[in-house]
Amino acid sequence: MLTVTQECMCGMTRRWSSQPFVGSYLAGNLDISAGILYSGSIPSKALRFLEQMNVKAITNRTYFNHQQAILYPSILGVWRVYQSKYFQTMRSNNMSICIGGDGRCDTPGHSAKYCSYTILDVNYMVVADIQLIQSNEVKSSCHMEKEGLVRCIGKLKEQGLEVGELVTDRHPQITKFVREEMPNTKHFFDVWHVSKGLKKKLVKISSLKDCASLQPWIQSITNHLYWVPVSTPSGEEDVIVEKWLSHITNKHDHSRPKFPKCLHGPIPDDRQRQWLDPSSKVFVELEKCIGSTRVKNDIKKLSPGPQTAALEGFHSVLNHFAPKMIGFSYEGMLSRLILAALHFNENMQRPQAETKEGKKRFSVVFPKVKAGDYSLKEVKVPCTYGMFLNS
Repeated sequence: MLTVTQECMCGMTRRWSSQPFVGSYLAGNLDISAGILYSGSIPSKALRFLEQMNVKAITNRTYFNHQQAILYPSILGVWRVYQSKYFQTMRSNNMSICIGGDGRCDTPGHSAKYCSYTILDVNYMVVADIQLIQSNEVKSSCHMEKEGLVRCIGKLKEQGLEVGELVTDRHPQITKFVREEMPNTKHFFDVWHVSKGLKKKLVKISSLKDCASLQPWIQSITNHLYWVPVSTPSGEEDVIVEKWLSHITNKHDHSRPKFPKCLHGPIPDDRQRQWLDPSSKVFVELEKCIGSTRVKNDIKKLSPGPQTAALEGFHSVLNHFAPKMIGFSYEGMLSRLILAALHFNENMQRPQAETKEGKKRFSVVFPKVKAGDYSLKEVKVPCTYGMFLNS
């Protein structure tokens, strides 16, 4: 900061500073610290960049002082106000809510220090609550995800909200908790999580000797997994299972009472993909996989409607604000979680971008999960950052 002191011959003294003060803090320096944190940047890299440009700036120590004294309390205050407005709106609707939940550990494996559990209101596409659990708060790191859900549900109950439907992954501890402690809540599994695990098993089977003929069927089987619950909005578990066990052997009439016949039309005889022989090794291995008790029980609980795909998108946003390669303090991690949630909620409902001619814009992407295949994706209008600017 530059300070100029003027002394007049009449004895009057005037002092000018290049930065105004916010309390006892220099406003410009505080803006630098806020900009680093609110943009999800890493302070050491951001300040090193300014140093390389020969731009005089604050030190790391000054940044951390600002962060602890001003920025963390400000972020928590904005989040409390935001949550309060959301809870008030939900209470005024006088209806149970449908939420999706998923956890995210700061490191893979069983050595994670933190696990953040996020619940998303799938009807309004709003992150309703985030809980951060540290591994020393529970028996072991593998218990953190369940503890996160327990705290999120407790928060909703404190606010007088009832959970009508809950969509999660297949976490056994969560399944048991919901079954025993939330008997009035319908618990569904997210289809993508089940599909991902099933696809790995199918790929493994197709790599066995004399089982390569399964490879062309893998995508169809996983697609069928999505169709089964969506085509059964009533949620009848027996119907869902019977639909799942139909056909890849060119048999379309079944002895099952609730699904006696396939719903598709005639299939051309000149189709390139070959039907599987019921007596072949590949079919036997496939039947053991998709007909297992575990898989059938999972199929019964697949969500016919809401999914947790938006939470995967939120985790991508979170990777920007809190990269897994960087270690944060508890307050630092919690604040960056909140920043990610505020940014996600502000931009989740962005409209699709248009060309100058008014046509909707799309882009071709090659997602990792498709192993080289492409998908068509909507191009959204640029993100906004009003929540940070207004705070």
